[in-house]
Amino acid sequence: MNQEVSRRSFLKRSATLVSGVTLLSSGAFAMGNMAGATEETGRNVRYGMVIDNIKCIACGQCQAGCKERHGLPEDEDYIKLYKDFETGNAPNIKIENFTAQCNHCDNAPCARICPTQATYLNEDGIMIMDHDKCIGCKGCVAACPYNARIWSEAKQTPEKCNFCDGYVQAGEQPACVEACPVDARHFGDLNDPESEVSQMVAERRLNTLRADLGTNPKIYYVRQQ
Repeated sequence: MNQEVSRRSFLKRSATLVSGVTLLSSGAFAMGNMAGATEETGRNVRYGMVIDNIKCIACGQCQAGCKERHGLPEDEDYIKLYKDFETGNAPNIKIENFTAQCNHCDNAPCARICPTQATYLNEDGIMIMDHDKCIGCKGCVAACPYNARIWSEAKQTPEKCNFCDGYVQAGEQPACVEACPVDARHFGDLNDPESEVSQMVAERRLNTLRADLGTNPKIYYVRQQ
């Protein structure tokens, strides 16, 4: 449903957004335990990912594979790579290679803030964009507590990881999973107890980003204990 948003209405939304984003964005890389948080959502398929920070060698091949598949310009990345990222508190600080992207949250702030419902979960649990509905207000960019969205100058709309929507339904893996040379990325259906990702989540003590926010992300991390 396309709709016009007046300047006054948009400014009012923006004021509300600014006050809320401070809470959403603080400590975006604090980790929380979410093992077993794959409750049924009513969908037959609920795609998710497990990323192994221990295996990750920060080679950037996940970024390169993503860029190639989606035709991204040199200065745009759906995946952010952080080499030698520090986590924890002194004296128990750990150094990790860390990648971050859209978490395809079941309770996503970006979807809640969108005034035109241009960003939403599809039937497979993938957070996607309807560019025809997007008015370019950048509310979703500001609302995401994971800093996962980028602004596309070419499209004049926000962009992000879409779990290679369309490819995965055809039986392919996301480009980042295919490109990883050390098998640090795993993708599949979190609602299928027989899938690799479901078994990894169930059997290991995995984490999501900012579980305390209640966004219910669908990317889990294998980390140093």
